[in-house]
This record gives sequence, C-alpha cells and structure tokens, in this order.
Amino acid sequence: MNAIQSLCQPASVGLKRFRRALSTPVDGASLAVFRICFGLVMVWHVGKYLMRGGGTSVLHLIYLDRAWHFRYPMFEWVHPWPDPLLTIHFVVVVAAALLVAAGLFYRPACAVLFFGYTYIFLLEATRYNNHYYLMCLLAFVMFWMPADRRFSITAWWRARHHPDGHVETTIPFWPIFLLRFQLFVVYFFGGIAKINRDWLTGEPIFNSGQTLHGFFDSWIGLPDFLGVMEVCLFMAWSGLVYDLLIGFLLLWRRTCWFAIAITFLFHLHNHFIFSIGVFPVMAFTATLIFLDPDWPVRGYRVIRNWLGRPVRESDAQTPTAAQTSPIRTATFALVCVFVVWQILFPLRHHFIRGDANWTEESHSFSWRMMLRSKAAGQLTYLVNDEAIHVVDQQGRPQIDWSKCSPQTPKAVFVAVDSHLFNWTHHPGLTMTYEPILGSRLVYNPLGSGSTDDEALRNSKQKVLDQWARTFDRVPLVEETLSLPEAVVELRQRIEAVGDRDPELKAVTLKAIDAVMESVEARKEGVRHESWGVAVANRLDALATFGFPEVTRSVFRRLHPYAIQGASFPRQQFLVIHDPELNSDPQAGFLKLSKSQPYVVWLDMTRLRPSDWRQLPQSFVTLESKSLRIVWNYFRDMDANQLSQFTTNPFYIRQYARHITAQWEEQTGRRPAVNVHSYIMLNYHVPQSLVDANLDVAATGYVFHRHNEWILPRVYSPIGIAKMAISPQQQHRR
Repeated sequence: MNAIQSLCQPASVGLKRFRRALSTPVDGASLAVFRICFGLVMVWHVGKYLMRGGGTSVLHLIYLDRAWHFRYPMFEWVHPWPDPLLTIHFVVVVAAALLVAAGLFYRPACAVLFFGYTYIFLLEATRYNNHYYLMCLLAFVMFWMPADRRFSITAWWRARHHPDGHVETTIPFWPIFLLRFQLFVVYFFGGIAKINRDWLTGEPIFNSGQTLHGFFDSWIGLPDFLGVMEVCLFMAWSGLVYDLLIGFLLLWRRTCWFAIAITFLFHLHNHFIFSIGVFPVMAFTATLIFLDPDWPVRGYRVIRNWLGRPVRESDAQTPTAAQTSPIRTATFALVCVFVVWQILFPLRHHFIRGDANWTEESHSFSWRMMLRSKAAGQLTYLVNDEAIHVVDQQGRPQIDWSKCSPQTPKAVFVAVDSHLFNWTHHPGLTMTYEPILGSRLVYNPLGSGSTDDEALRNSKQKVLDQWARTFDRVPLVEETLSLPEAVVELRQRIEAVGDRDPELKAVTLKAIDAVMESVEARKEGVRHESWGVAVANRLDALATFGFPEVTRSVFRRLHPYAIQGASFPRQQFLVIHDPELNSDPQAGFLKLSKSQPYVVWLDMTRLRPSDWRQLPQSFVTLESKSLRIVWNYFRDMDANQLSQFTTNPFYIRQYARHITAQWEEQTGRRPAVNVHSYIMLNYHVPQSLVDANLDVAATGYVFHRHNEWILPRVYSPIGIAKMAISPQQQHRR
C-alpha cells in the first residue's frame, strides 16, 4: 500500500499544481476578443445558408430539396424541420451568434448556438468537415466560460449600474488554457495524421500543387528543375512541419508573434488554394488566444498613446488573486475529462486494422485534414430479387416484369461504348439515351443495301407508315447532323433571330463560338474524356438559357452519341420527333414494341450526374449476357453527397439499407443489394472498396474494429510524379 501511495503522490501533486494554474486570475480581454470573433464567424457561416440564389436559398438546396440524407451513427432520428421552421431555426442560430458576439444574454445565447448549430451539423453526415466539428466543440466549451466580462453589452450595463463604476474584468486561466489546448490538438493531430507513406510523396495534393505551380510559373517563370512535384513536396513537408510545430511556437512567448505571422500566411494560402469556407478566418482569429490575456488592453493603450490620448490610470485595472476564486471541483473534473477525451479519441484509428484514409473507419472526428485525393471511378448498386428472375422455354433468362418495382420501366438498358458501337449490327428503329437529349427514337438505315439518299427516303417512308398504323398520326422525321454541322446551323439560326434582346443574343453567340473552339480542338487530336464533359456542359447551358427553343430544335437532330464524342459515320440517320409521346413515353414505346420490352442503348461511362438523374430510379440492364437491376442513386443526391458517400463504406452501406427498405415497401419482398465499387486514392490504381459478393445491406458495422466486408487497400501508385509536367514546361520543351 505504501508503494502505491508513493506512486500516486506525484500525480496528486501535479494535479494540485495544474488546478492552481487553472485558477490563476488573468485579464478577460483576450477571451472577449475570441468571443467576438467566433460569434461573427458563426454569423457569417450560418448566415450564408439563408442567402438566396436562383430563386431559392442554400439551406433549401442542401436540406429541404434533397430526397435522401445520410445520418451519423446514433443520430438517425435527426431530420430537417419542415419549412418555414427550418428557415426560422437558421435565423435563430444567426441571432444567437450575434448575441454571443455582442455579449448580451451570453450563456442562453451560447446554449442556443451550441444546440442549434449541432442540430444543423447532424442533419447531413456527408457534409462533415473538421472545422464544423470544431465549431460545435467551441460553442460547447464557451457556454461554461465567463467570456462576457470584457467588451460586452452585459459588462457595459453592469459597469453603468455598479456603485463605483467598476465590475469584475478578470477570469480564471482555465478558459484560456482550454481554448489553447483545443487549437493545439487540432494542429498537432493534423500533423501526426500527415506522417504516412502517401503524404510524404506529395502526390495527394497534386492538383493543388499543379495550380500553385502554374500560378507562379506564369507570374515569375520557374526554372525547369522546379516542377509540379517539387511544389507538391514542398507543400506536403512544410504543411507537416507547420502542423507539428506551430502549437509549440505559439505557446512559447518568444516565438508567439512569429508563429502568428506564419499562421496568417498559412491560412491565407489555404484560403486561395483550398475550398474550405470560413475556416482560415476562424483559425487565424482563434490563434490570437495564444497571446497574453491582456493583449487587447495593452494594444488599445498603445494606440491611444500614439494618437496622443493616453489612457487614465484610473481606467486601468490590474487583475489580483482576490478577484477570482479557485476553480470549482466539478469544473476542474470536466476540464480534465475534456482534455483526456480530446487526446485519446483522435487516436482510436491506430487500434483498427487498415488504412483509415481508405476504410474511413474512425477517420472522422480525428483531425485528419486535407490528407488525400479520393474519388469513385465507379459505384453501382445491383438489386437482387430472385422472384423477378425467370427462365423461358428456350432456357434464356428473362424478367418477370409484373413483380418489378412500379418505378422500373419495361425496358432493357444496354450499356455500350459510344466510340466503338457498331451500328451496322442494329438497323431499323431503335432508342438511345444521351446527355441533354434524353431518350430519342432513331432510325438506322444501314444495311438496307440502297444508296444513301435512297436509303433515307425508304427509311423515312417506313417510319411514317409505322406511325400511321400504330398511332394514326404523322411525326416529324429529320436527318441527323454531325456536331460541327449542328453548331454552324445553330449559329446561323441565332443570327437570324430578331434584336429583341441584343445583349442575350451576343452572349449566346459567344457561347456558340466557345463550343466551336472545342469541336475544332477535337479535330486536332484532343481525345481525353474531359473534352466530352466540357462540351456537354456548354451545350447544356445553351439548351437551358438564351434561346432554348431554337437550340433544342437543332440539338435534337444530332447524330447518336455526337455529344459524347462519337465519330460521324458516312450514312445519316433519321430522328423521330413526336411531341404526343412525351405525355406518356412508356406507353408509347411499348405500343411500338408490341408490348415487348424495348431496348435503350446508352453509354453509362460518359453520362454526367445530371444525365443520370433523368433515368428511372431502377432499371434493367444487360451486361455479360446477364439481366440485372440497377438502382439509380443519382436521383436522390446532390453533388456533395455523391462525392462523399461513394468513397465511404459506412455511407455505402447506409444507402444500401435504404434501397432494401424502398424495394420491400414497393414489392413486399426484401432483396439483396450488391455494390460494385472502384475507388482511386491518392493517384493509385483504382481498387474495389467493398466486397461485391456480399449483401451490403445485410452486413453489420462495428466501430471498434475493422469490418471485413471492406476490402484492404493495395499500394499500387500510377506514377503521377512522372506525368507531372506543367503546360509551360511542355511549351519550353
């Protein structure tokens, strides 16, 4: 027992000294400046959600207009208020942040700010960000701090009604300590997370390094030996050293001002290079808490003396030990618990097998910031319901359409490569699905054995005869155009438009010229996939704004897959336009196919998210001679959700469970849901993230150890460093 007491005695003495240090009275000015800056940053941050653009507010786009929201574990019950309650909620949080900054009704305002903003934080898990989490923590700890004793309306009111005009302006040191500790943890653990094989190569920040290199190379001209990867290495290693050392430099009084200057430059750089919102402003202003607690008062005195208006001695107040009582036992215990939690909780991923950057297990809430470049090359949900798969008399697999979900059209969507598709094997009437144009009926005259002109005349007559027999009406049948021909014709038709809006006309013509430049670049040998995306986006803008009626009448004549970069063949096709089919296309298509499932050809690999959203929620595909049901998750999600959930196994599983619930509700049967995923992390060869053979919706998820259905990462870099040559360097070579 004596040995145990001798071991515990130093710890007890240390705790007593720590408690006395936390009780030391200091000026509350620094904490007050922190309160003001934090409150104003929160006003800015939350207020942006109330801003309107395009007829709706940001909060509507993110929280009310989305069909699906991802939830945090144990907080699945949190849902958005219906409008206008959610808008009122945001307004109340902004008002609470203003009251915190002003120091009026401080503690109630802090409580409203903490609970109100934490509720917003919990509404959508894919919007997780370390600085959003930090905001929640700071709002929580500030509730317990006497941050309104300086520079607040409350302090002014107390001074005005105090007999001698003086009020308590000192605080115990523990609020200063806790804020410094929290910021130290953010930086230091951010540095620890960067000590990994990928980060030290500089490759995870290749895009940012390329941007920075291009800026300086075009501005001052960098030597050839200083390439993109050298910039990436400098950014990676300097970021690592900064995160590991900045906390210590801020704590040491001799280097504090130097560290603050470095911090300003660091966050200024981050503001322009990374899209991280208000964090640079919040982080830099919060860093001022490392200065002496009375620095605002001394700074005010220096300014007054410089202006020739010195502060009267009677207005100065020096903190004394008598003004502050020792820290309460409960407060001291809470501070200790908070400190221990913030030290241990971010380290939990070290006790779980696997790379947290890949598996995402314990990656969040651990200050693992800006560590990686991660993107989904492919993510496909397959719904496996045995009841719908049947075999016909010839032994061929078929679909029992009567047992499918009502959202599943009676059609087979066949994936093709639009650049390699051989149309000679598929003559006659067919249907395609393409960006901007959606579903189109196309007649292919190839294989008729006639001359080009004769084939078109005969094919057109066949279409008219078929429409007369089937619908008893006459459709509009037009010959297809190549992409260059369509752009030229569009320009001519826009030029022929009257001058009712000359400014809009000029803008439209300029946009058409930009498309033509892209088309010409294609002729000169530009073959990368981003070309097709850029052209599709520009054509989409033309079809939406300006003169959409004129634009769409031209675009609907485009040859199949021209938007996706397919070459124009020798023979023109025919495009059938029947406005009456738009009212009920499914019924019309089935009438054409005599109630048999019709085929839709589409190039899935070259569809944009906006194109996917026009496809059905679930549809049948034919791949490798197998009929499978694909669930179209694009319809439920915005761009941010897509970028985050497709690389996170926990979210992938959560949405798979949603698919299961939806299918069971619509059909009365619970299906299996398999996921095919290929993810690229830090410019390595794309790899499968989850086991495609398992029913992901039926698997469990544990937080304290590795989940075996998440496949391990194989270290296989593609060698981005060898390809990292800037355009300026290529030109000089």
